[in-house]
Amino acid sequence: MTIYALSTANGVSGLAVIRISGHLALTALKTLSRKSNFETHKMSHIKIYDPDDGMHIDTGLGVYFAKPKSFTGEDVAELHIHGGISTINLVLNALGKIDQLRLAEPGEFTKRAFINDKMDLTAIEAMGDLINAHTEVQHKLALSQMSGSLNKLYLSWRKKLIEIIAYLEAGIDFADEDIPDDVLKNIMKKIDELISDINLHISEKNQGEIIKDGFRIAIIGEPNVGKSSLINLLAKRDVAIVSEEAGTTRDAIEVTLNISGYPVIFTDTAGIRKATNTIEKKGIDITHEKIADSHLVIELFDDKRKINQKKGRVSVLNKIDLINENENTNLETLKISTKTNQGIDELINIISSHVVKDLSNISETIPTRTRYILGSQKIIVSLSNAKNIDPINQTELFVEELRLAVNEIGRLTGLVDVEEYLEVIFKDFCIGK
Repeated sequence: MTIYALSTANGVSGLAVIRISGHLALTALKTLSRKSNFETHKMSHIKIYDPDDGMHIDTGLGVYFAKPKSFTGEDVAELHIHGGISTINLVLNALGKIDQLRLAEPGEFTKRAFINDKMDLTAIEAMGDLINAHTEVQHKLALSQMSGSLNKLYLSWRKKLIEIIAYLEAGIDFADEDIPDDVLKNIMKKIDELISDINLHISEKNQGEIIKDGFRIAIIGEPNVGKSSLINLLAKRDVAIVSEEAGTTRDAIEVTLNISGYPVIFTDTAGIRKATNTIEKKGIDITHEKIADSHLVIELFDDKRKINQKKGRVSVLNKIDLINENENTNLETLKISTKTNQGIDELINIISSHVVKDLSNISETIPTRTRYILGSQKIIVSLSNAKNIDPINQTELFVEELRLAVNEIGRLTGLVDVEEYLEVIFKDFCIGK
């Protein structure tokens, strides 16, 4: 079947794009435009008509992409029309009147691109990350992996293993000849190097999680030290309730901000003190959980006598506007005022330095999904199993473990046995993508 869908966002806009993919894409374009000739990859000015009653729906642009040089690898057509809701619905209804055309399912265009070898799974998942990128770093990493950086890494592992397997299988075919000792040592060396490379890849998972999900910062302190005021100031909007009543914050309130191009999640937590009731106690318990999950903790104080420097925490003295300027306020502690904005820029610079330090030297191949980590771990298990097998007397078993590793790499990129992944991967894609 030939499929079609709105590929731009729903809602009123200046422009909307409707994509058609399948063997009847060009037929649909000709039917709606009453234009008989379209040159591939060239935009044409067209009028769009209803195929039943001939009503003029809109005037726009049409383009045809002949297979296989298209996004899906099939014949593809696009209608660039005005973005009014009525116009979009009329054009979609008109396409629905053409025989053997149906509305696309979520992610179906991209799924067809995968089936037709236009994209591997890592590129498809990176495209999803690119669409959802909120910061420059997320955009840069997603674009790199969509262009194949991660796929190239996994295929380099696969190539090394296939070369080893080919050599050992040749040894099986010519069993009368022993495999030289220096060759066996070289094979074991290559496997050790590969295990080391994969472990390095796995070790980058924390960076991948931070870039994808955010660098987590917990703002903690006693009740009424200004935690909610600070998070509201950083977010430039009211995300937390500010009150003089102690214990107002009973749950963790989160806001994600762009700091130096990185996604940073600030969490306003319940004030730490001896709880006065069950609900407040639960809020304080959540605060301790957020501290444990954070990459950085900002501890607020409003009394210089209570300042307690702790490793891994940034101590901040708030309400400096209420403190006599002549008082000694501990020069090693950052002084701010959420009322006058004093010291806020310096605090943001300190936060930025921590984020950049933790995410310096980011590789374009860092694993951004759990399945990449799990798959890499399975590859290491197979390679480690192979190392415990005698490659001379049990060559077939040795080779089989290497084949299992190759197959696991294939699952990462989509070369083999990936039906189980497809539904999960495409479930979050919108219709038209």
